[in-house]
Amino acid sequence: MEGVPNHIAAGDIELADRTLNAMGVTDSGYRGVGWSVQLLDQLRDLPQERRRSLARSLVERYHRIEDASEFRTRTLLLAGILAADLPEDPLSAERVEVLDDLGECHSFWYEEHFSVLVEAELAAGRSLTPAATAAFRRSGMEYGSPAAPLGRAGEKPTDPVLNVGEKWAERAMEQVGPGPDDPWRALLAHALTATSAKPSAKWDRLARQLVEPLGPELVREKVVSWFALVGVPRTFRVKPVFCEDRHFNEVFDPYNALALRGLAWLLSLLPPHSDAARAIGALVETSLKKVPGRGPRSAKVAHAGALALGRVDSEPALAELDRLAARVTHKGTAKVIATALEAHTRLPLV
Repeated sequence: MEGVPNHIAAGDIELADRTLNAMGVTDSGYRGVGWSVQLLDQLRDLPQERRRSLARSLVERYHRIEDASEFRTRTLLLAGILAADLPEDPLSAERVEVLDDLGECHSFWYEEHFSVLVEAELAAGRSLTPAATAAFRRSGMEYGSPAAPLGRAGEKPTDPVLNVGEKWAERAMEQVGPGPDDPWRALLAHALTATSAKPSAKWDRLARQLVEPLGPELVREKVVSWFALVGVPRTFRVKPVFCEDRHFNEVFDPYNALALRGLAWLLSLLPPHSDAARAIGALVETSLKKVPGRGPRSAKVAHAGALALGRVDSEPALAELDRLAARVTHKGTAKVIATALEAHTRLPLV
């Protein structure tokens, strides 16, 4: 692998092709070693004219490959890396096609460098499809790190505010207006910041501020209606790429799960209401439904729901905690419920 940049720089494109072909065949996430950062940096550092020539060669080769093979896609990626700052955009249509295909996947390993395609699309003034955005977000959460290019690329798109594919999220996004200052968008965006085990005073304070222009009654009504759709079959199924796990479609989308946690906390800040208490209790049970080989759909969402009920001083909330205590066997959630019951103040009841 280390000799590839030297072969390319020396003009030995045929030898480089054969070496890169071997890389494309053997390197695929769990099955290989990955394109090294050093290799990619060396390619980027080649003179502009040399990169332009190589990119054109790769474009020609891309069109000679008839089947939709992994190596065909990797040829596109390499061309994108070489042509990153060139005025030409030789594979824009093909790039969109690959990104559309990625939108059918649950996630993919960040070292596949699909972020190159995202950067090129953004640079061209275009945005990803909602499904592709969702796939990048999930991949960034599952495989990314602060230094991973995929994590950065997955964080850039802000539209749609939630991931498509789950009925509750798509229904919620129907409430979102077109402008960045839309109050529903701001509320959902704040819910997505529920990354800790429990909300901070600052989180609660901002949540109350965001509820004010919408009104607590309307917010409760909408969130309760969204929760009623949590756990229904996905609006479209996604496929795994490298893992043998075939149950991605039964668990919660990890990005949307953050919003569910935040919305559960949010309901606990509103004036107590029996509909909200029942909706949170149902969310806990739905979140704990076991998926073969995966465990609960989302233990973190269940934890957030139990915590939210414990923050509400009302008879309906207490009744839900009592009901869940008799039904929940998941140890972590059961502990949260027991703690909430122990600390729950029955008087004054609201």
